[in-house]
Amino acid sequence: MARKKTHPQNGDVTHSDAVTMRQRFMLKHNFWLNLNNPVEEALAETIAALKEKRLFAQTVRDGIRLICDLRQGKLDVLFALFPWVRAEFLDYMQSLQPDKSAAEARLEQQLARLEQLLLQQAIGPKGALGPRGPLAKVAGPVSDEDDAALVTVTKTKVDGAHIAQNFIRSMMALQQ
Repeated sequence: MARKKTHPQNGDVTHSDAVTMRQRFMLKHNFWLNLNNPVEEALAETIAALKEKRLFAQTVRDGIRLICDLRQGKLDVLFALFPWVRAEFLDYMQSLQPDKSAAEARLEQQLARLEQLLLQQAIGPKGALGPRGPLAKVAGPVSDEDDAALVTVTKTKVDGAHIAQNFIRSMMALQQ
């Protein structure tokens, strides 16, 4: 059953009638404030001030949009209503990031050096781009003490019979 709405000029009409007539209906929502509660009393005073400035309805709409967006974990409406909050938020988040470790700083330096070397190789004689110029000598990677080999590779001589025997032993061990 279609929900009935009342319009002072047209009387009772259904929602589907309103859509076909292309008439606009306004909804009014009432709520209570407990003036014995100091927080709600202050809210009532703020509402009165907003109504004087004709900002109450827009403030309620924006507030509901903002609360619903924040409850969904999104910040889009917050940043749209208060653009300066985005910059403050990004600064705050950046301050929470830990300082770079020595390894990260060394890696960034090496990447910057590689980028510079690649740019030098791309520019040939007289500033011409391309591989026409002499190739720049690139230094090999810098080895640190902690870059020592962790695995020792040894070469052994194994024939097919040993490989087959090892395979069969492995399969038998799986069955047990």
